[in-house]
Amino acid sequence: MDIRVETRPVDTRPLEHTGAYTASAEFYDLLHARSYHRHAQALAGPAAAARIGIVEVGAGTGLVTEVLINASIVPVHAVEPAAAMRALLLSRLHPPAGGSAADRVTVHACSALDLSLTGQADLVVCLRMIPCLPPDERRALWRTMADLLVPGGLLFLDRPPTRLPARPTRRSLGEVRLGIDSYRGHVTARADDGGRIRCDYTYLVCRRGRILRRAEETFLLWPMTSQELAAELARAGLVLEDDLTADVLRVRRSP
Repeated sequence: MDIRVETRPVDTRPLEHTGAYTASAEFYDLLHARSYHRHAQALAGPAAAARIGIVEVGAGTGLVTEVLINASIVPVHAVEPAAAMRALLLSRLHPPAGGSAADRVTVHACSALDLSLTGQADLVVCLRMIPCLPPDERRALWRTMADLLVPGGLLFLDRPPTRLPARPTRRSLGEVRLGIDSYRGHVTARADDGGRIRCDYTYLVCRRGRILRRAEETFLLWPMTSQELAAELARAGLVLEDDLTADVLRVRRSP
């Protein structure tokens, strides 16, 4: 996914810009798959209705990509600039996707802003990405996605946070057991400088009650109100419509 990320090593040295998902990629499918599967199943219908092409902006490890491919009959373009996530994406798509499905998917190792796919999609999917972009880059991405779509084409994105958290909040990411080891994680969200939300992710690998490894990664989010979102979309020629689900928004390119 194409995001701003800061990574903090376990020894608590100062945060460094080392590239997206360098710590989280190992744990992503284990601890984040459930929420992605919920979104992915809701997108199966729109994917089946696509007649020109599908672009997934920020494909990550391919949890949604796989559903888009299997539900559709059109070319699918999976855009993922982060090398750590793209390695998992490619492993998922080949050989499991296999056969004719694999023949229809192309992985783009670049930012969506660098794509040359004008008018090649009637469906664009962008999940877990928009809030991670500074406002200028976010507005540029709206224009890029409008350019990808044919008139009347659809864009689906998850609902961005609308406000800063009033106080730090901690949420569990769950726990998964593999053999004698358990993998678990949590995320703490708090208000940060510049009107951003700071999300500190902590991942633990434990064996018989002892922590074997600990990994941490910090993501910065920019909240925006529903009114701000609709206004930005409109300036790019995109119209915010009704919700697909409680968490996923439907947007249409103006005819």
